[in-house]
Amino acid sequence: MSAVGENRALRVSPTRRRVITALTVWFLTRAVLYVTATGHILRHWGIPSTGDIRQYMSWAEKSLQHGQIPVDTKWQYPPLLAPILSFPQWLSNAFGVHYRTGFTAMTFLADAVITVLLLWTAAHRQVWSGPWYWILGVPLLGPIVYGRYDVFPALFVVFALVLVGRGVPLALVEGPDDRRLRGKRLLAGVLIGLGAAVKIWPGLALFGMPRTRRGRETVIAAVVAVVAVIGLLSLFYSHTLSFVGNQGGRGIEIESVWGILLLFGRWLGLWHVRVKMLYGSYQAIPGGGGGPMVAVVDSTYYIALAALVVGFALMAYWWWRKAWRPAVLADATFVATLIMIVTSRVISPQYMIWLLAVAGFCLLYKDSTQRRSALLVLLALPLTQYEFPFEFQELLRVQFLPVLAVMLRDALLLAASYYGYRDLWASTVDGPFLPQRVRAALGRKPAAVAGPAATDPDPGTAVGAPRSAPESEAQPAQA
Repeated sequence: MSAVGENRALRVSPTRRRVITALTVWFLTRAVLYVTATGHILRHWGIPSTGDIRQYMSWAEKSLQHGQIPVDTKWQYPPLLAPILSFPQWLSNAFGVHYRTGFTAMTFLADAVITVLLLWTAAHRQVWSGPWYWILGVPLLGPIVYGRYDVFPALFVVFALVLVGRGVPLALVEGPDDRRLRGKRLLAGVLIGLGAAVKIWPGLALFGMPRTRRGRETVIAAVVAVVAVIGLLSLFYSHTLSFVGNQGGRGIEIESVWGILLLFGRWLGLWHVRVKMLYGSYQAIPGGGGGPMVAVVDSTYYIALAALVVGFALMAYWWWRKAWRPAVLADATFVATLIMIVTSRVISPQYMIWLLAVAGFCLLYKDSTQRRSALLVLLALPLTQYEFPFEFQELLRVQFLPVLAVMLRDALLLAASYYGYRDLWASTVDGPFLPQRVRAALGRKPAAVAGPAATDPDPGTAVGAPRSAPESEAQPAQA
């Protein structure tokens, strides 16, 4: 072989070099997280982060392997989680693998699959910020990623987003159809449904579907999958719907937007609240004697519920008026997840895993509107890890620095939600926030509306990138 031939053989393509570099960084960072989460090194960092594994093991040993969903107010989860938590127990019974080792290996593999899916999509689109966002974001959150099961529903969502296409989601774009694209579309819906049967939030991906026949097929597949899975699991487990009542019994968790305000008020001496473990989370409850604090906590509870309803109403209103394009699929999922988190009565540190995974996929679109919000979420990650596990005991004692850290984290998430919704709206809806007839009813002058939404009778079927998007992103890629 000539010298020129040898040089060509040794030459590595830029795409392959990027993939190798990303996988190397992923492996180095995850090796540290894995041995930390399993307690081999830095136990003071890893073991507190993965403390819930002990609870999972207890449920698996005492209830799940006997076909019973735990009769425990801490069980807040849809029933598909039951076989997932039972699998490490089966490994323990069959091969002597410790439950912690088996569970951590499962979360490690889920992380690896998410990374591969993001890299595979990035290689086809030549947009690399998405996988790097995930690869570098997980260490900022810490070993908790391997100590909670939330990486599994995140995997379902990412896999569903990947399935509907590479350059653009061909399976959802109107045009010539074939059996292969329809199969991908239906499978994506099934994966979204399975994710929702593990943790409810993956169902928010349905906000990103177009108002077309193809979008409806995906939504129907997701709903059928949820109902079928719950029905099937009801044959093998008792109390499969107990999570509904347990969720309804939750109060104001101290790390939520609402709970941290109550703690800050206590630190200022404005009112007296206590912290107590109830329904699987540390909640803010009225101090001894009740009195006016009962009204304060109760009012905060109902305000949080009202905010959640308003948040989803805003998403539904946007969905009805939107002009769809491929990037909307991931962008809407991200914004809906943000809104659900910031309005919820509970914000646990592992919720950030949801945002990390979906934001990573958003960044695979050149015309994504969520870059600013994704950056704000990234800034919130080290604050989350500082609060948990390092300063969580101090937070329970209402010390100033952890309270301030959680307030800053929640402020970043609020800002990400605001900018996320605003940017999503501006890129998909022409005209003012209120339609002309509503503005006229309120006595406001109607605004002149120009653009495709003013003439398009069905904006839900408008498919294409915004005016500023590169032409290559607006055209369907080859399958």
